[in-house]
Amino acid sequence: MYVRSELADGRTDEYGGAFRRLYPWDGVATPPWGSAYMTVGAGEHSVAHAHDEEETFLFLSGEGLMHVDAETRPVIAGDVVYLPRFSKHFVENTGTEKLDFLCVWWGAPETAGETS
Repeated sequence: MYVRSELADGRTDEYGGAFRRLYPWDGVATPPWGSAYMTVGAGEHSVAHAHDEEETFLFLSGEGLMHVDAETRPVIAGDVVYLPRFSKHFVENTGTEKLDFLCVWWGAPETAGETS
C-alpha cells in the first residue's frame, strides 16, 4: 500500500485555487490520465482556461457555478461535469464555505496511441 498525505504533499496555487496534483504519482503509477484535488475559496473563482484534454470534475463539497463556454449551471456536492476538449471553463464558488472538487483529465493528442 502507498499513502500520500496532504500535509506532506501540500498544495500549489494553480488555476486560481489551491491545487494538489494526485496522478501521475512518481515511482508508483503513471495512468493514462492525470488528476488533482482543487479547492476554490468562498466568493472566489478559478481562472478561465481551455486545453486539449477532456476533463471531468466531481464536486465533493460546497456550492457554486460551473461556467463552460456560454453555459452556466449551479453545482453542489455529488455533481459531475464533463468538459470536452478546448471548452473554456471555470468554477465560481457562490457559497460561504470552500468548494472542493476532484479533476480528472485524459486524452491529450500528444499522448494518443501511446501504451504503457
